[in-house]
Amino acid sequence: MDAAQLKRRYAAAMAEAAAGRPAEALAGLEAILAARPDLPEVQFKAGQLNLAGWRPSRAAAHFAAAARLNPGEPAIWEGWAEAVALAADREGERALLAALRKAPLDPARRVALQDRFAPRPRAATLPPALRPRLERIAALTAAGRAAEAEALATAEAARAPGVAILPNLLAGAQLRQGKREAALVSLRRAVRIDPRFAEALVNLGQVATDLGRTDEAAAAFRAAVVAAPNHVPALVSLAGALARAGHLVPARALAEKAADMAPKDLKAQMMLAGVLGRGQDHQAAAAAYARAAAAAPDQPDPHAGLAQKLAELGRDAEAMAEYDRALALAPDNTLAIGGKAALLQTLGRFDEAETYFRRAFVLDPLNGGNYRLFVTSHKVTPDDPILPEMEARYADPALSEASRMDLGFALAKAMEDIRAHDRVFTYLRPANQLMRKAHPYDIATRDADVEAVIAAFRGADFGPLADATDYAPIFVTGMPRSGTTLIEQIISSHSAMTGAGEAAVAVRKALALIERPGTGTYRRYDQVPAAEVLAMGRAYEAEMRARFPEAARVTDKSIQTYMYLGAIRQALPNARVIVVRRDPRDNLLSIYKNKFAEGTHLYAYDLKDLGRYYRSFLRMVAFWRETLGDWVQEVSYDRLVANPEPETRKLIAACGLEWEDACLRFHENDRKVRTLSVYQVRQPISTASAQGWRRHEADLAELIEALGDAVPEDDHGA
Repeated sequence: MDAAQLKRRYAAAMAEAAAGRPAEALAGLEAILAARPDLPEVQFKAGQLNLAGWRPSRAAAHFAAAARLNPGEPAIWEGWAEAVALAADREGERALLAALRKAPLDPARRVALQDRFAPRPRAATLPPALRPRLERIAALTAAGRAAEAEALATAEAARAPGVAILPNLLAGAQLRQGKREAALVSLRRAVRIDPRFAEALVNLGQVATDLGRTDEAAAAFRAAVVAAPNHVPALVSLAGALARAGHLVPARALAEKAADMAPKDLKAQMMLAGVLGRGQDHQAAAAAYARAAAAAPDQPDPHAGLAQKLAELGRDAEAMAEYDRALALAPDNTLAIGGKAALLQTLGRFDEAETYFRRAFVLDPLNGGNYRLFVTSHKVTPDDPILPEMEARYADPALSEASRMDLGFALAKAMEDIRAHDRVFTYLRPANQLMRKAHPYDIATRDADVEAVIAAFRGADFGPLADATDYAPIFVTGMPRSGTTLIEQIISSHSAMTGAGEAAVAVRKALALIERPGTGTYRRYDQVPAAEVLAMGRAYEAEMRARFPEAARVTDKSIQTYMYLGAIRQALPNARVIVVRRDPRDNLLSIYKNKFAEGTHLYAYDLKDLGRYYRSFLRMVAFWRETLGDWVQEVSYDRLVANPEPETRKLIAACGLEWEDACLRFHENDRKVRTLSVYQVRQPISTASAQGWRRHEADLAELIEALGDAVPEDDHGA
């Protein structure tokens, strides 16, 4: 690549970045670096783009290369320090500090960068004469005399406008009085005075979070970690913000560092457990909650969290015992009460669950999540007292946005129950808008990911491998709310089968075969050694046998399985795959009517995005059908509910099972169900939801337009 070509390539990459296409820009820079890794400016720009895309480890590697090539440039060292801080990488920190000691930088700048990584954050600048008055402000706040503390802090801040700790203390006094907006203003002032005041940045982020200003909160937490990479509250806070936004890889690194640094810090241990749980690593999350419970045995929340993860792992008796342990410590602990209600609900013990739900309503009346869960297994009637109760809560100005969103979904379902169909979207649309506000999503990332996965698998040989395991699960996959839970319930009613639910084990392990961690890219499957594929199959078998030791065979209803069918075909050659399809208008309306676990299915809260996502689902399934042929069996939910017995017989035959009448009595199966269909699958088959989209056709116009030719052919032009 000559100089002119380099210049053109670099200009094109920068144009892509300026146009808001960072992936394309980064691809252009990587192409340049493949030919000329000795260009510090290109390394630096690649570092910046990776940092902006929350790939701090990758960014650190580029900044380190740039620093070796141009060691006298301060901006490179600043970028490297920021990347190392956000990566929460102890080894990377040591490498940075070792390089800094030899860097030809101004000594003051070098020392300032080194000091960021001290065990404790830098103390805010404080004139000695102010110390007694600061102590007085803190003492007044602690004693409950917050108004006096606020007045004193206001006066002192006016006299010493350049002292950042004063508006920080002022915010504390304001928060004690419930003045969150005023506290936010004070904290913004503190960090303007001292942009590296880690304590004030964390406080700012927490107040912004409480006020629903998630972007400002995330920026403050990020700045806190950059300013003080070893400050545990900053690490914990940023990990939480990233996890809520779906950035689970960097969130896990930050949480692991915090938990390692502070093994007795309950918040740090609980954050790690929570992040692991969001990532569906329930085994590791349970272990983390167990460590938190050991660190604080008299605290109920770790026991309640452990119970939730044990329930996810199918260890229901242990889970119930942990919930009871939490309630023995704190009988009114709402986390344990709500969690036990949800567990009883998944076990089909609806009357017992209702008792706990109603207790939760009294103890935590502004928690919309409890109402949302409750109505999934409760049929609301026009004279039901729960209806005006929910409407009153929804109208309460003290309700948080998160609970308003939960109550919106609950009330939309209630309107459907009482056949007030014209009021469903009155609650449903605002609920989805609040979810999208809390969890921004760009559907273009999904389209790009599907194309990248197809490119990784295209042209590979998926033929049998010698020594593959003979373990033979039946995978049920498809879009959420497409009928996958019903299909699994039918199959698992067979005497040879045990329902594993959304185990997510094969998905996680298949993805690990092709992904390049931290890069957002994939390696080609034909470059994956056969030994790794065989190991994946054996690891899947080992984990599922450990979870279900009594099961001869299992069904695995992990939604995203359809993304990685080729790898699963080779790793588990005796497996069967059932892809469930449903009229997309009913399917996507059902998705839109529900809230999913935080960090999952983020496309679900916008009608246009739902249409585009469904089209990408069809694209992926079509690729595997073309590649793997009849191994991919498709089942129509609509045909099954219209003609239950003949279609159920076809389904059981497609699974390679002998017919059993119990498969028609699936609603009598008492296995645990952990999905949004917890109530429906315990009822006989009904056609009540078929063509339900027609009642909301006007509200679904954006969705139907986005579906385009994915709308069933017999409805085109209707």
